[in-house]
Amino acid sequence: MKHRVAVVKTDIGVKEATKKAVELLGGIGKFIEPGQETLLKPNLFTVKGPETGATTDMRVVLGVHELLIEQGSPATLGECPATGSYTRPDIVFDGLGVREICDGNGIEISVLDREAPIKRTVKGVAVNDFWFPESSTTKPVINFPTLKTHVLTTLTCAVKNLFGLQQGGTKAHHHVQMKNDGEAFSHMLLDLYTAIKDQIKLHIVDAHVAMEGEGPAAGDPVELGLIIAGEDAVAVDMVASAIMGWDPLSVGTNYLAAQRNIGPKGMDEIEVVGESVEDVMHPMKKPVTHQDHQMFHDIRMPIVVEPEKCIACGVCVKVCPANVITITELPEFNMDKCIQCFCCCELCPQSAMKAIRPDE
Repeated sequence: MKHRVAVVKTDIGVKEATKKAVELLGGIGKFIEPGQETLLKPNLFTVKGPETGATTDMRVVLGVHELLIEQGSPATLGECPATGSYTRPDIVFDGLGVREICDGNGIEISVLDREAPIKRTVKGVAVNDFWFPESSTTKPVINFPTLKTHVLTTLTCAVKNLFGLQQGGTKAHHHVQMKNDGEAFSHMLLDLYTAIKDQIKLHIVDAHVAMEGEGPAAGDPVELGLIIAGEDAVAVDMVASAIMGWDPLSVGTNYLAAQRNIGPKGMDEIEVVGESVEDVMHPMKKPVTHQDHQMFHDIRMPIVVEPEKCIACGVCVKVCPANVITITELPEFNMDKCIQCFCCCELCPQSAMKAIRPDE
C-alpha cells in the first residue's frame, strides 16, 4: 500500500486547509482515539514569527485542535526551544504570542525541557540511545514542522523537526558527537525518528509561508500557500522536496531513509491527494552550503559576520556546541576547532552570520 500525503492550498484559510488535509487522510479519528490526550509539537525554536517562514503558524495547530476538541481529545502544546534552551525557554512562547493563543483556546503548554527524560534505545547507524521528554513517550504526538531549507541538512521538515524533542544541551551533544559529518548527522536524525516513530501519529507541515536560502532562520520567506500532511515523515519530506523543485532523493535524510528501508524509497511509493505536486511546485533556492548540489558538503566553510546586523548579544557564544566563539566587538571564531554545525548561523536572532563557500 502506498504512503498517502495530502497537499491543500491555503487560499480557503489556513485552519480550513489544515482540516481539509486531515480529512483527506481519513479524519483525525484515524490517528487519535476519541478522548485521548495528545501532544502537539510545533517548530518554535526562535522568536521569529511565522510570517518569516521560521516558525509554525499557530493557525495550523488550532485547526487540528478544533478537530481534537470535537471528539473530546484534550491537547498539550510542547516544545524544547533551541534558543530558549540556552536562556529561558518561556521567552519563545511569550515572544511569539503562543502562550496567549493557547490560554485563549484551552491548550495546556509544556516546556518539554523541564519534563523527566525517558530513554529510548534503537539499533541505530549513528546513535543507539536517545532521551525524550516524558510526555512524548506516553502520549500520541502530532508533529507540526515548517517547510524550510537548512544550512546543515538542506531540508528541515517532518524528520528534522523531531530533533526538537531533544532537551537542552542534548542537541549540542549530538552536534559534537556527529562532528562536521552531514551524513552522520542525517543518520542520527533517522535513528531518532526510528526511536520515537511509534508515538508520532501525524505530520502536518506549515507551508503557508516557507523559507528558502539560508534556512532555518536567516533565509527568505516564500509565500507558498500550502498545507502538506501525512502519516509517514519520510513520505511527507519527499513530497515537500518535490514541491520545492528538488529531486527528493537529493536530500540526505530522504536518500538515507530509502537506503535503510525507513518509509518509501521514492515518489512512486507515495499517493498524493488533493493538489498535485506539478500544480503547486515552486522551485526554491538551497542554502549556499548545498548549492554545489552535493548531498553532504565535504569542504570547510568559514563563518562571516555582518557588522551592520550584529549587536554582540552573545547568543552565538551560548549556542556553540564546540565552544569556539568569543566576542570582543564582534564574534570571533576558532575555525581550527569549528565542527561546522552552523548553530551560530541558525540561532542568531539578528541573522547576522552565514557560512560562505571558499570559492565565493
